[in-house]
Amino acid sequence: MKYLKQVIDETLRKYPPLPFITRECVKEYKVPDDNLTIEKGVICTIPIRGIHYDEKYFENPNEFNPDRFSEDNKKTRHPYSHLPFGEGPRVCIGERFGIMQTKIGLASILKKFQD
Repeated sequence: MKYLKQVIDETLRKYPPLPFITRECVKEYKVPDDNLTIEKGVICTIPIRGIHYDEKYFENPNEFNPDRFSEDNKKTRHPYSHLPFGEGPRVCIGERFGIMQTKIGLASILKKFQD
């Protein structure tokens, strides 16, 4: 079941349910290595698909590779580089239910598979 979860995570990385999420900045933020400051109250758009396909976070981002989500590989990656359901206090409340449904559906299909 661990590898099945890795396959699901990699699928969600390549094909996120939403292309972006929006968040309101709750305090002034100075962008590191830049002259930009984001003021409190500004609505920010976070490009999920752009992050998921950034080579800074995922080597060969166009390649389907479930091993990206092994326990060892997840430890070395930025915690906010995989955002298919958002993150933090406003994460999608249906995330766990959706993952569970997907696992059950895939397990049902794989159970009937014959080589």
